[in-house]
Amino acid sequence: MLDFANKFCCRGLKDACERKLASFVSSRQDAIDFMECAVELGCSILAASCLQVLLNELPECLNDEQVVRIFSSANKQQRSTMAGNASFSLYCLLSEVSMSISATSDVTISFLEKLVDSASDSRQKQLSLHQLACMRLLRKDHTEAERLFNAAFTAGHLYSSTILDGDSKLENLNKATELDPTLTYPYMVRAASLMKRQSVEAALMEINRILGFKLVLECLELRFCCYLALEDYRAALCDVQAILTLAPDYRMIGGRVAAKQLRMLVMENVEQWTTADCWMQLYDRWSSVDDIGSLSVIYQMLESDAAKGVLYFRQSLLLLRLNCPEAAMRSLQLAREHAASQHERLVYEGWILYDTGHCEEGLQKAEASIAIQRSFEAFFLKAYALADSSLEPSTSATVVSLLEDALRCPSDRLRKGQALNNLGSVYVDCGKLDLAAECYINALKIGHTRAHQGLARVHFLRNNRTGAFEGDDQAN
Repeated sequence: MLDFANKFCCRGLKDACERKLASFVSSRQDAIDFMECAVELGCSILAASCLQVLLNELPECLNDEQVVRIFSSANKQQRSTMAGNASFSLYCLLSEVSMSISATSDVTISFLEKLVDSASDSRQKQLSLHQLACMRLLRKDHTEAERLFNAAFTAGHLYSSTILDGDSKLENLNKATELDPTLTYPYMVRAASLMKRQSVEAALMEINRILGFKLVLECLELRFCCYLALEDYRAALCDVQAILTLAPDYRMIGGRVAAKQLRMLVMENVEQWTTADCWMQLYDRWSSVDDIGSLSVIYQMLESDAAKGVLYFRQSLLLLRLNCPEAAMRSLQLAREHAASQHERLVYEGWILYDTGHCEEGLQKAEASIAIQRSFEAFFLKAYALADSSLEPSTSATVVSLLEDALRCPSDRLRKGQALNNLGSVYVDCGKLDLAAECYINALKIGHTRAHQGLARVHFLRNNRTGAFEGDDQAN
């Protein structure tokens, strides 16, 4: 009927058939089967239903060759049927997800090529060409990368000039950083150039500029090389263990050597810490907001007989702070697997549910954990989830009560400092600045240095600009 309606331009019948077929799309295979029909007949309603199912299954569905073929083989008209005027946005999403799986895969390149084809204005053309050029460069396809960088530069993408102009390369790199300080490539090129000139300490300072606010595996690898050159094996061990936390199978030196193998070699030159040493190091590094150092210590502690559930949970918190959600979720799942008790497992399950958008279910897990045993982490989870799930004014009082319950339960100063900091934030939102200041000060007393930012906010709201600036300086 749909084919008949399409052939004979029966618009009303076609829409009715599309909507009926769309109601049958409930699984990935349904979406694959119906999408082929939808793009062939130009059925945008049916295609949208199929697309919704496929996007809800990202990133797993990109391991399905049938799904990849649908997206990578779609022509302009088929892309329009699937996403209408949002074709560029669709391939932005697909290419970003694919890059997070494997930046240099054929699938990533295919999606980026479709992204270039979907560009409808100058800005989109610049961004897509530059992105594709970067991935070609990673694949060491230098000729094609240069062609694409030239095309991006011609289209007006200034960053692409950092690849092209030999004589003024440093000037262009500096200009790129000025325009976008989060761009990784200029820092790495400057650091590598300094390394070649034997200015290792200067190279280390350069790479630390980007690692100070953005965690990038390639930058950690470069800093690892700097530390080796300086024979600072403890610092080198720290970086390689952080790399392994983020990517257990990571290979270094152009993919020739497994990071695990380099770690074993470096460890031969480093004095081993006891469990007590590790805990002291973790407290010091966590308190000083050395998140990469904290990750490294936890990685080392996980090799011992320590409480792995607790350590994997702490690892997940650090990874979230470092904006590594996928690695954080992996750690949370490991925390659940290694939980020492039922009430502890419920807490980790609650965080997994909360982090995947199931806030109400996360609250239920927290309540179930509290019913078994009152614990800091269960009350903290309940307070956190409740604060995010309800906008009712009365919720603030409940969150305060829950955080106070958490603080009355046994825990270490790292977590209690976080609870005091959160409690201070709730008091600020309620306009109770004196109570907020007290919470931040108590958090600082037990080493939670991030409370400086909250205290600075209190000073600012009190119109005490001097105190605000001093607090902000200490936070930084």
